[in-house]
Amino acid sequence: MGERWGESEVIANLFVGDLQDAQKFDGTIINVLPDVPHGEPAHAIHMPILARGVESLDRTAEVIADELARGHRVLVHCEEGCERAPLVVAWFLKTRRAMTLDDAYALLKSKRPIVEDRRRWLGIHNK
Repeated sequence: MGERWGESEVIANLFVGDLQDAQKFDGTIINVLPDVPHGEPAHAIHMPILARGVESLDRTAEVIADELARGHRVLVHCEEGCERAPLVVAWFLKTRRAMTLDDAYALLKSKRPIVEDRRRWLGIHNK
């Protein structure tokens, strides 16, 4: 990718970013990578989203909703903040904020232009 983005606030207190962002983020950190990378903050929550497909996304959306309801800042991160983490946030916006996936991805791309739409990983289009 080359260019450094820094975390991006998608809606109030909900951010998408990469591992470097997680290392300096003040709030709840959710790592959606398959493994815990070297340098991951010890207090980060590891929730690999492709482990169980939609079930994993639903569980992660629930954690995000709970943390936001407590008034916490939440960072969802993956390696570069352009595929897995945005998929999780798009799913959260769909299931918890009544957005379509098209609208959720449009919002994500407006806040973080490097976002890639990866709903096809789960066989999801605009449900």
